[in-house]
Amino acid sequence: MASTINEIIRESIEKIKRENLNLTPDNYSKIFCGVAKKKGVIVEDCQKVEKFVKKLDEKNRSDLKNFKVTSVDELISFLIAKVKRANESDSTQIINSLVVLSKRVLQAVTLLHDKKARDLATSSLSRLDFGQNAKTIDMIKDKWFEFVTSYDDSYLKELDAYGRVNKDDLSKMVKDIKNIIEKDDNASICKLVAPLIVASLAPSIASSMNDDLAAISYIIRSDPESISTEATQKEIRKFIQKRIDLDKEEVQNKISSLDKLLDEINKKIFDLIDSSNVSNKEVRNIKEDLANINFSKDSFESVHLKLVHIATSLETETKGLSEKMQKNQQTIKRLHSKVKSLESALVVAKKEGKEDFLTHAATKRALDQELKRAEDSYSRYKTDYSLSFIDIDHFKVVNDTYGHEAGDVILSTIGKILKKYARRADFVARYGGEEFLIILPSIDIEQAYYFSDKIRTIIESFKFIYKNERINITVSCGVAQRSKQKSSKETVEIADKMLYKAKEAGRNQVLPSFA
Repeated sequence: MASTINEIIRESIEKIKRENLNLTPDNYSKIFCGVAKKKGVIVEDCQKVEKFVKKLDEKNRSDLKNFKVTSVDELISFLIAKVKRANESDSTQIINSLVVLSKRVLQAVTLLHDKKARDLATSSLSRLDFGQNAKTIDMIKDKWFEFVTSYDDSYLKELDAYGRVNKDDLSKMVKDIKNIIEKDDNASICKLVAPLIVASLAPSIASSMNDDLAAISYIIRSDPESISTEATQKEIRKFIQKRIDLDKEEVQNKISSLDKLLDEINKKIFDLIDSSNVSNKEVRNIKEDLANINFSKDSFESVHLKLVHIATSLETETKGLSEKMQKNQQTIKRLHSKVKSLESALVVAKKEGKEDFLTHAATKRALDQELKRAEDSYSRYKTDYSLSFIDIDHFKVVNDTYGHEAGDVILSTIGKILKKYARRADFVARYGGEEFLIILPSIDIEQAYYFSDKIRTIIESFKFIYKNERINITVSCGVAQRSKQKSSKETVEIADKMLYKAKEAGRNQVLPSFA
């Protein structure tokens, strides 16, 4: 045994030298015990740590496993640290201070102007006053976590329609709203009324408007407050009368044309009756009555009377020719059927020419016509408009993953969403592939942004289901305002450019942004 101990001593000293360690009692003891354990020799001095650890309770033994304690000194250091941390008085004081702080924070929340937060804070205070335990605190914590994760203050954006409002400070928000309500809004009222006055000047029936009317419309749009001056009001009354006169003239021209047409039809019907030798006394009397009536060309009554006589004449002639029509009934039926088929085909063709068969939005051809009308209105009356270019993100991936049938379902659904949330005045068209273009009359670029972002949010949260599988879809949008560009073509190009930038920036967004 002595020789074995000597070997352990010699080996321990050699290892200390080999590892360049200082020959201190701690280093020697650590190396000696390690070599002895390796050789299977039990040395009582090396078992002191294990001996003392066995005397500790289970919790302290469990905590000790997280530390590499190899000496009695290290064990004593661990136990001293344990004793220092177990100061029950300090822990109780900290817990009581945290509870008081929580109550003060909850009391502050009850003063906020948010009913849901106030009610939750009041309820939390009641629970803390009633009893403080881990279960109660966890319940309160979960309630507040649920409140924070579901909190939505997007309703504050509705204030943007009335002006710039600070939403970060309730006191400043109230002041901003009061300023909007109390300010002299004569200019804003004039700005709202001006487009209505311009619209009232345009003839409702006559197809065009002279340059003078276009000029005053431009003045009113450029300077809305001018409508409050006496001179401008006089001009407006003058041009309203002008509009009425133009409409009357157009109605008179239309009635005159209709009158001549009905005269010609009536003459031919009576010629037909005379040539068929079936005219009777009653028809002759109608003819004489028509000849004796003094029709007024600017009256709708004359048109009504002539239609009545024509209907009567047709009824009489139909009775006289019934025998001949019966002989040709089969031919007439075939012709009638062919005409109906042609009419149906014509209706379908016209509809297909203006409406995309898949999305039921307008076609590219119909869009070009609507853009021309919007541009004519802008050139003549300065009626501004904005464009919203919308493109489905990663649509090729959807087609490749789920098939073209799924892609068609998504295109059709998005077409319905766009038409549902667009105004009646807006024009929704499929520009091509997965792209849509919306014309937004009398809308500036900031309003166009909020409209497009609303559409983007709706589509992002919409549940697109195909064969019981949810497909997540997002869109990117670009907006542009006509008055900020040189031409209608450039407006389309700018909207398309903004759409391209939105895709480059990561998709699922609207550019330029006004958020």
